[in-house]
Amino acid sequence: MRIKKYKVLAIILFCLPLIGNAQQNTNSPYSYYGIGEFQSQGFAINSDMGGIGASYQPQTNLNPLNPASLSALSMTTYEVGLRGRAIALEDYQYQQEFFNVNLSYLSLGFPVAKNVSFSAGLMPYTFQGYQMNSTFEQINQTDTIAYTQRHSGTGGFNKAFASVGFSVYKGLSIGVTSNLLFGTLEQNTSVIMSQEHSFHQRENSNYTAKDFFFNYGAQYTHALEDKKLVLGASIRPKKAMNASYSRTIYTYDIVSDFEYVKDTISSSSSNNIGLVLPMKYAGGVSLEHPNNWMIAAEYNFHSWSQLRMFETTEVYGMTDASEYNIGGWWIPNHKDVHSYLSTVMYRAGLRYCTGMNTSVANNISDVTTKINDVSISLGLGLPLKKSNTILNIGLELGTRGTVESNLVKENYMKFHLAFTFNDKWFTRRKID
Repeated sequence: MRIKKYKVLAIILFCLPLIGNAQQNTNSPYSYYGIGEFQSQGFAINSDMGGIGASYQPQTNLNPLNPASLSALSMTTYEVGLRGRAIALEDYQYQQEFFNVNLSYLSLGFPVAKNVSFSAGLMPYTFQGYQMNSTFEQINQTDTIAYTQRHSGTGGFNKAFASVGFSVYKGLSIGVTSNLLFGTLEQNTSVIMSQEHSFHQRENSNYTAKDFFFNYGAQYTHALEDKKLVLGASIRPKKAMNASYSRTIYTYDIVSDFEYVKDTISSSSSNNIGLVLPMKYAGGVSLEHPNNWMIAAEYNFHSWSQLRMFETTEVYGMTDASEYNIGGWWIPNHKDVHSYLSTVMYRAGLRYCTGMNTSVANNISDVTTKINDVSISLGLGLPLKKSNTILNIGLELGTRGTVESNLVKENYMKFHLAFTFNDKWFTRRKID
């Protein structure tokens, strides 16, 4: 089997997430909210088409956004992807630029029977990486006390998943995904005094989670002459997760750039159901002319107001969000042996998300500000000659946030590089 040629490569790439977990993979101040900045749960082809997935039903690609799509998988498929992001942050006074790269997913899927397929993989779920400073002064009758308050956070959660999808009746397919969420977030809030011989104070919090949750999906396919109409829906129910946290407040001193802990003011921990993942659902419709073109439109709803973290009854900055996706692909002529460009899959998409609510985070006024996120994406599926391998490259340009009301605006450019390896498994040879 041709896929054996990539066995060594697959083992090496499988180890890379262990290295990536120790790195800070985002520099967004909006990763401060909730359990970090949620990462796209789609693969390269989903990202190229604006994030569509509920109604997408490929035969030689994996679609993790709806497990029901596995019922159409015709070949063993191994996918590995790399993502990078260049981000420019700006507020009313300053500008900063960052660049991050991380291994975005590994997945393997294969048919196990007619119209029944299985897939499994590993990918990041959230990243947290921020540092925000604020300077204050307190004036009393004799002195002026100046200090800096610093908020920082690192870490994130990963997701290992296994999915099965199958056809249950004429055109109707269903699927289920079992997900194992695991990882740790570390958050620090420091009060740094400007006066000499003054002790500083820090609050250190660690959040750890390890538990299962499930996604469910369904798709209905209807033939329209030489075209295929697909209606799709998926849902992730609300789930209380097994999670724990520890919190320590202490004073410290800095001598020659080294920190020395002086006194522990308080320490607490909890090992119970402290993290509640909110419900999410999606629905959409796609129209496809097989091996020629496909176009889709979808709607996603994220119930972020249901997110809970341990002792908090409400995670501030998080409200329900709607996401709208439009995308598609086009292959001029997949059988053209004279023009390579005619066999390339060209992809494009548009995504608009209403984001989060920052009425609590905005200290200037009581004005409610929506942090919207809008992006356009382009991508190519480049077939490699003499193999069933596709090289996927894509680019997404977008903007999130605003500089109004003392907030931060992000202009970002995301890119990805991914490989899709296809082969036939479980097929008995007629001639040896």
